[in-house]
Amino acid sequence: MRIAFVGKGGSGKTTAAALFSRHLAAAGAPVVAVDADINQHLAPALGHDGPPPRALGADLGWLKEYLRGDNPRIR
Repeated sequence: MRIAFVGKGGSGKTTAAALFSRHLAAAGAPVVAVDADINQHLAPALGHDGPPPRALGADLGWLKEYLRGDNPRIR
């Protein structure tokens, strides 16, 4: 099952995702939590205290080119 939390900035997506992930894990379900936001804060919300993950924005140019591919309609 895949569940995504989407909405405008500041709407509580990260908080909801962290709480829901912890709830599922506590119930014994296998959980993989992926933070696909440019401003990544899910790891600390889940209690990760190591070095921060590499930000998606660090490779934004490459990511845009990759997603654009060879589609001539996208500038």
